[in-house]
Amino acid sequence: MSVNVAKLSSPNPDRLLPDPGLISALEDRFILTQVTGLTLVFPATWVAEIVRIDRSQILDLPFYDRLLVGIVHHNGLVMPLIAAARLLSAPKSALPERAIVVRLNETQERLGNVGIIVDRAIGSTTGRELPPDIFSTSGSGSMVMMQSHLVPGNLWQPQSWSLDN
Repeated sequence: MSVNVAKLSSPNPDRLLPDPGLISALEDRFILTQVTGLTLVFPATWVAEIVRIDRSQILDLPFYDRLLVGIVHHNGLVMPLIAAARLLSAPKSALPERAIVVRLNETQERLGNVGIIVDRAIGSTTGRELPPDIFSTSGSGSMVMMQSHLVPGNLWQPQSWSLDN
């Protein structure tokens, strides 16, 4: 695959940047995934990579919100894993032996390097091929747009616990 590049006029003319047309095309792309019976849509600009993670590699975090499945060591970083099914209040499904994880990139600030566990990756599409109302609301029936506000802000804080006698 070749990438079109354009010379930067300032401050360093030797530095190469992606062609603005390529960036615009990426901004109009969306990654489609399946979570139970729903299609979860990610803006392509949010996605760093889609990887498979063995369940045996996941370290459980029992005193955190139930959305947080655990953490995994990936490419030299600790990646928190969120179950998309729980995020969408979809029927609970068991974690497979090899989970498919959409790792979000650093452009998503508090969700940068977070992995979202989905059932499967379907493909990609353009914004023109998506239902128009998916951009004004969080979803349209069986299709939901991934939005950062779906993840609670207190997700990263340990939850209190008590022993009942």
